[in-house]
Amino acid sequence: MTLTPGQKGAALMVAGVLCMTSMDVMAKTLGLRIPVAQIVWLRFVSQAILVGSGLILTRHTLFSNSHIKLHVLRGFATTTSSYLFFLGIIYMPLADATALIQLGPVMVTLGAVMVLGEKIGRRRIMGIAAAFIGAMLIIRPGTSVMTTTSFFPLMGAVSFTIYALATRFVRSDGPWTALFLQGFFGTCFSSMVVPFFWQPIALNEVPVITALVAFGILGHLLMIRAFAAAPASDIAPYGYAGLLFAIIFGFALFSETPDLLTLMGAILIVGAGLYVWYRERLTQARDTNG
Repeated sequence: MTLTPGQKGAALMVAGVLCMTSMDVMAKTLGLRIPVAQIVWLRFVSQAILVGSGLILTRHTLFSNSHIKLHVLRGFATTTSSYLFFLGIIYMPLADATALIQLGPVMVTLGAVMVLGEKIGRRRIMGIAAAFIGAMLIIRPGTSVMTTTSFFPLMGAVSFTIYALATRFVRSDGPWTALFLQGFFGTCFSSMVVPFFWQPIALNEVPVITALVAFGILGHLLMIRAFAAAPASDIAPYGYAGLLFAIIFGFALFSETPDLLTLMGAILIVGAGLYVWYRERLTQARDTNG
């Protein structure tokens, strides 16, 4: 059976999201035994070494002189978001943290308005507002459900927004160079913190760490392939499959069952994200057609 570019891109995107959710599971498994700083450092240093080695073997450029400051910003933002996401995943139910992380794409739209001066209509503003209402349903301020750890994935989504907006300006450097520089500068920033938390790693933890690193790199590679196979506007909604995987893994591996309000909040966030994506596609189509 021959897949169309859209089908191939969707399949690669879902596979990539599955790998990233699997990485989150590994992080949650390790997080109570190994410091988060160590997990983040191991992830980035492995990414830098493996992707960098591939670029050297294929005689590609490792560093881009044209956007180096933006790559430094991307490295700082992705390091910060990784710390915060992993902390949220470790100390919150997997589905709850993942649902809050899904605010990222909606916040990118909001950030594009505030930073890049892009214009959005009333309907997309309503979609963004709905996503934040969904987040409040999960966090539930003023109730016993709300914890300090709820803010980790929320602030992680802010850092991710900075990373995503900066990435828009470095596309001309190519995905592989951008992936290497993400790992390189992520290693630089995480190396400033990890010495204060480093501890010996037990031998039985090595397979889990190896799986975390492998899932993280494979997930990024699959997503790169997905965006190469089909337009980003066609496959972006498939990224929300990560929430479904998180609910399944949370239930099967950690005996976590989201309550009704959490599910309602997650549905609002995903629904709002899909609606904002739909409105953006309509706007792009209108601009293209004149």
